[in-house]
Amino acid sequence: MPDRPLYKLWTSVGNWRQRGLSLIELIAAVAVSSILLGMALPTMTGLYQQQRSITAINQLNLSVQFARHAAVTHGQRVTLCPSADGRHCSGRDQWHLGAIAFLDSNNNGQRDDGEVLLRAFPPLANGGRVYWRSFRNRSYLQMKPNGFTHWQNGSFLYCPPNGDARLARILIINAQGRARPAQQRNSDGIVLDARGRPVQCPG
Repeated sequence: MPDRPLYKLWTSVGNWRQRGLSLIELIAAVAVSSILLGMALPTMTGLYQQQRSITAINQLNLSVQFARHAAVTHGQRVTLCPSADGRHCSGRDQWHLGAIAFLDSNNNGQRDDGEVLLRAFPPLANGGRVYWRSFRNRSYLQMKPNGFTHWQNGSFLYCPPNGDARLARILIINAQGRARPAQQRNSDGIVLDARGRPVQCPG
């Protein structure tokens, strides 16, 4: 007969080693985890998409503020335009490819030879699109030495890759060159433009 205290210790260790999850318990745990993950994933995806929209509109805001400050600092008109190569202006509604700000000596809205390039802004990282609409209907935005726009109050519209208006954002530019993201939303969570209308992404 083995020593009883030692026998009890050995038996308890053996029982502890045999503890674990049965197959049914393991399947149940995996099922519960999958359900919880499935419930959380749409929320996480939605938050991620919203954050991408905010990042895009903040990037646009930065470029507008830079152009305005540069115009005042240099005492010259500064043009902000879409640019695919970081050196010259591109066509209308190509802001998603990048943008440049430069000293526009002849005020023609195009960067010509000899005009100083102040900064090149990178393309949007998430594949969205940006549309610029303003008074005087130009494809670029100009800031005058006093910080005002060149009669170009308008707005930038950011649309996500899937065109979901709930993820669209607007940056409103007034005639004095001040920019502000639109905050007001309708009952569907869609941002309203400067006239109080729900934004719509071009098809």
